[in-house]
Parts: sequence; structure tokens; C-alpha cells
Amino acid sequence: MAVKKGRYRDKSKSMVQKQGITERLQEFSDRYHFNLLFSVLALAFVLRLIALYSLSGTVYFDYMMYDERLYHNWAKALSEGTFQSSSVYEMAPLQAYFMALIYRVFSPDIIYIRIANIILGVLACYLIYLTGRDLFNRTAGLVACLVAALYKPLIFYSIVPLNTMMSVVLFALTCWLFVSFVHSASMVKALLLGVAVCLAYNVRPNCILLIPLIALLVGWSAFRDRYPLKTVAMALFLYVMGVAIVQAPFVLRNYVKAGEASAAPSQSGLNLYICNNLDYGFPVPFAGTVPYEMGVQFTIEASRRAGKKLTSGEASRYWTREVLNAALKRPGAFAKKQIKKLVGAFSWSDKGDHYHMGFLSGFAGFFRLPLPGFWLIFPFGMTGMCLTIFRNRRSFFLASVFIVYALTLVVFFSHARVRLPLVVILTPFAITGFVEIYSSFKNRGTKKKIIYPLILALFFVIEFIPVRDTQDITAYLNSHALILSSKGLTGEAVRYWEASSIQERHFSDFANLSLAGLYHSGNNDERALYYLDRIKDTSYAAANKYEQTGDILAVQGRYDNAVAAYRKALEINSGLRTARAKLVNILLKTERQEEARDEHKKLEYINSFYTLYGKKEEGGEK
Repeated sequence: MAVKKGRYRDKSKSMVQKQGITERLQEFSDRYHFNLLFSVLALAFVLRLIALYSLSGTVYFDYMMYDERLYHNWAKALSEGTFQSSSVYEMAPLQAYFMALIYRVFSPDIIYIRIANIILGVLACYLIYLTGRDLFNRTAGLVACLVAALYKPLIFYSIVPLNTMMSVVLFALTCWLFVSFVHSASMVKALLLGVAVCLAYNVRPNCILLIPLIALLVGWSAFRDRYPLKTVAMALFLYVMGVAIVQAPFVLRNYVKAGEASAAPSQSGLNLYICNNLDYGFPVPFAGTVPYEMGVQFTIEASRRAGKKLTSGEASRYWTREVLNAALKRPGAFAKKQIKKLVGAFSWSDKGDHYHMGFLSGFAGFFRLPLPGFWLIFPFGMTGMCLTIFRNRRSFFLASVFIVYALTLVVFFSHARVRLPLVVILTPFAITGFVEIYSSFKNRGTKKKIIYPLILALFFVIEFIPVRDTQDITAYLNSHALILSSKGLTGEAVRYWEASSIQERHFSDFANLSLAGLYHSGNNDERALYYLDRIKDTSYAAANKYEQTGDILAVQGRYDNAVAAYRKALEINSGLRTARAKLVNILLKTERQEEARDEHKKLEYINSFYTLYGKKEEGGEK
């Protein structure tokens, strides 16, 4: 008995010591809490300024990528009052209006958007603090804020002019208001929650499933807290009102301009098809990859297949049906693709569709710093989520938001900037996960010291399953070459395009097209044809290959062969305006008037889709 008593006393003594350390840390955090919080937010701001300065020394600073240029031009037209389109919004519109406001106040210079994104990046850190505080405690919120301040992808997307930081901030605002409502329900919070989640949807359409989910959980939470049914109904009504207040102007605009009371961007259906078709993957042969042309060409192709001219909204629904039909006809292949995407959504890599921080770090030294990334946050965050999900309602509800948004990544895109909002939820849970694992080792003789590390190891294994080609950097080589070429650095550009071409990876054919065009412009048609021959007829670049082949043949005076090449290009992608215009010109030159008139009518028909979207015509007389 004496031995047992001694053991009990020793155990009690160690627990008191442990509690004392915890109390001292908590006391320090409480005493200097606001000073610490201010210091962390100041650190977040300074790090983002340093990162922007590092980026300013590269060719990327004064060059806009595709989505960046699209939103810049859109916002500029809105600020000048020259935006004209009789189509449903192609992409989520809120970012364009946000940028237009900044351009109206200052000037249409993209540097102001970079600065605004830095401010949004710091705000995101603060909202992550509030979420962690209301989910667990102030100390957890403070540490989560520090991790967010140091998190490399959050820093990076705070300095580029994409809509990513806007989506993160609005997602974080939604999560905080949701957790706060569950902790202490109020009608004001219900209204603001509806506003926040709908704003998030108008930046990142993935959030559409969160709107009904949060409504369900708001009602359930109020019911579980034994509020009167009248109060529950009022909370739900105000939540719906918040959603309606935000969405009504966009729906009204679509109805007035396009005759469709659509709440979803017209590219939703084509994005669904891009991510889930079983025949092509991305890109597809019948449409390009430039955002402001891709949607039009998808509408043209849908119209061709349907046998009638479709609006952008009708085309979006057409591509949605195509995905559903494919899932029904080939369920095994469809399910296999979804499983692969599910695992790929949580890959350790922080590759994006526009930027790759690893590749960019070769030019901007800041991003060579060993700051935390997804590979570290994900396993600890998921461990914390698994260990606390059933301990309190707030954890369970926030985990539900995480799961539903994560499922949209499986259905749509899962690259770094689209999944970044999940870090808002993962970060506070990661702090708890670390504390739980640490505590399990402090308590001797418990099963937790075995189970908790096993859970952590499982998620480490999941994120390193090799389902995504993390070694393929051809897209980034191509982009870098394109930027260099735009600045007149053709020799350097060729080196990067050739590096991409020789790898024979997924995006190498874009490099082959660029090199072929470059050599053709330099009157080296033999070399140009060499790179075009590297592109297979089954490639997504086949239409462009035949168009460029037609250009070479036309210059050589081989008009019949050029006509055949242009027709081949148009068989693959009937929305190519320049190829059809060139075909018309050759037919006129060879006095094939009837064929020329027929092709000119088709060109006018194709141009009508582009003018519908408010885009300039190409290849015609206008």
C-alpha cells in the first residue's frame, strides 16, 4: 500500500508541476495578450512587405497572369463605366467590383491591388485568431494567428493580384461568425453570417454548398440550445435575408443584361466538365486556356453539339449534363477519378495553377525561407480535428464546413489557391493537435501516446501519396518564358521553352507551339515544323498546331494545303476566329468565292458569341 501511495503522490506532484507550467504560460498570455496579438499582426504585415519587395525584383512584378489580367481589365472597364456585356457573369464578380472601387478611388494600377491584398492578408490572420479564440481559447487563437502570419502560401497570395486573399478573408469571416453564433446566438450574427457566406460565394463559387449547410447547422444549433421555435425561425429568416441582400444585385444584373436570373457564373458548368471529363482532362482540344476566350469557345462547342445557338447559361447547363451522363455511363472510371482527386486535394505540394512557389523561389529569394506550408499544417490540423470533433459542438460544426468545402475541391479544382481557405480551419485545429500529442507523452502509461502519433502519421502518409505529378513544372517554365518574351528577352525565353519541350510533360505542347511560332516569324520554317510535329493529333494543342501549319503553308504559297490545315484546325476547335479569317482570305485569294462566302457567314456567327461577351471581334472587317 505504501508503494502505491508513493506512486500516487509522485504522479500528483508531476501533474501539479505540469499544471503550474500551463498556468504560467496562460498567465503570460493573458497579461500581455493584446501586446502579443499586435506584435504578431505587425509581423504578418512586415513579412508581406518584405515578400513584395523580393517579388519586385523579378519579371513577375509588372506582369499579369491570365486571371489577373482578366480581373484587371474587367475592373478597369467597370471603374471607367465602359463595361459592356449581354451575358451572365462568366466568373465570380465580387473581386472585379472590389478592384473597380480601388481603381476609382486611386488609379487603375495593379500595385494598389497588391497593397490591398497585403491588408487582407493581415486581416485574415486576425480572423484566424478570432476563430481559434472562440473555438478553443485566447492562447490557441494567438498561436494560430502566429502560424498564419508565417504560413508561406498565405504570405505569397497576399502579394499577387489574384482574388485568393479576398476568398480567404471572407471564408475566415464566415467561419468566425459561425463559431461565434454557435457559442452565443444572436439575430445580428445570423444576418451577418448570411452576408459573409454569400460574399464568399461571389468570390469562390465553391462556397455554394456552404450556404444550405450553414443554414441547417444554424437551425440545429438554436434548436439544441432550446431557443423557442419562433426565435429559431427568425434566425434562419435573417440568415436567408443576409444571403439575399448580397445576391440580389448580381441576379438582377444577369436578368436585365442577359435575360437569365442566374445566381451562378456561366463558367460553373464548363469548370465542372474540365475537372471531371473522362476523355480529355485539361486543357480540352476544342477550347483554349485563356479565361476570357475559354468560356466563349465552350459555349460555341456546346452550341455545335446541341445543333442550336445557346446562351452562356444554357451552355453551362449543357456541360453539367455531360458530366452527369459520363458518370452514369462509366461509373467505375468516374469513381476512380474522384478518388484520385480526393487524395490529390490534400497533397503536400503547394503548386498553383498560376504560380509555383518552389519555382518562383529561384527568382524571389524570400520564398526560399523554411516557413511552414501545407505539408506541416495539414497532418496536425486533421489530427486536432479528429481528437476534438466530438468534444464540443463548435468543433463538430466547423469540421462539417471543412468537409463540405473539401468535397467541392474534389468536384472542381484542388490546386493551392482554391484550397487555401481550408487553412483558416486547419490552423486552430493544428495548434490543438500539437498540444494533444504533446500532452499524451507527458501522461505516462496511457494509450494516447500510441494512438495520437499514429493518427498524425496517417495524415502524413495521406498527403505524400503520389497521385499528383509534383515534378511537372512545364506550365511554370512556359509562363516564365512568356513573360521574358513579352519583355523582349527572346533568347532567355527560348531556353525555358526548350526546357519545357524536352521534358515531354503535360504542358510541353504549349512550349512547342511557342517555339514554332517564334521560328516561323524568323523565317526558319523547317525548325518551326519540327516543333509542330512534336504535337500529336490527340493533343489539346492540335487545333493550334494545324493553324500554325496553315500559316507556314500559306507563306510558302501552298494554298490548297493551307486550306486543308485550317479546316482541320476548325474541325477540332470551331471557335478559332483567326484561323477562320485566314481561311476566308486564302479562299478569296484563290477565287473560291462561294466557299469564302460560306466561311465568312460562319465567321460572323462565331463573332456573335464574342460580342455577346463584350469582347472585340477578330478576323473580320470591324
